[in-house]
Amino acid sequence: MYDGIIFVGDVMGNIKINTTKIGSHIVKLRKEQHLTQESLGKKIHISPTHISTVENGGSYSLNTLITICDGLDTRLDYILYGNIRDNSKDNLIDLLNLCTDKDIAILESVAHTLIDFKEK
Repeated sequence: MYDGIIFVGDVMGNIKINTTKIGSHIVKLRKEQHLTQESLGKKIHISPTHISTVENGGSYSLNTLITICDGLDTRLDYILYGNIRDNSKDNLIDLLNLCTDKDIAILESVAHTLIDFKEK
């Protein structure tokens, strides 16, 4: 099940990331593995304070997120979405969430053209 929007595009085309939702996925997985922030920190050489910051929606780098994924033996898509995503339709929906209404209108037109072409 898709756990919610993680990436949102604004009118300027900037991407905002819901770090709080990502943090909640990390907490859930860490607790499922019976790890404390301290034990995870020792395992991946990141301070428990920084792990707490990440889990609470604070600032962190992509490298930190990848390191946490490695320490929790999970994939980045699980941390981002709350599940493993191997579905092209889900990926397309994520991309559409970044589009403006004008972008979506253009993509809809392209999709209709593609379907019409396939039917001929």
